[in-house]
Amino acid sequence: MVQATMGALARVHVHYQSLTDLISHLQDVPVYGTFLDGSNIYMQPLSQTGLIVMGNEGNGITPAVRSLINKKLYIPNYPTGRETSESLNVAVATAITCAEFRRRIIAP
Repeated sequence: MVQATMGALARVHVHYQSLTDLISHLQDVPVYGTFLDGSNIYMQPLSQTGLIVMGNEGNGITPAVRSLINKKLYIPNYPTGRETSESLNVAVATAITCAEFRRRIIAP
């Protein structure tokens, strides 16, 4: 995995901080998270700035962080109306979420 980054990993700056502290200090910043009880990501307005929080597959987003998220999103099943899996792998859900934000930025 590290070798596949072709050295890009060495240029990433990592900062450790409590997520609840970080979100608590943000003012007027949309904080997005994906939830089964969220609003359809494809039908919601999305900003060009903000923070996206993703939880792990087993536990999701912690209750403390969940209470600080002000934009709860849902990635709907496809095809609509047909039962599929309950949740997505966090990497897949993150890719879908980021792609939708990016699509909105570059859309004419």
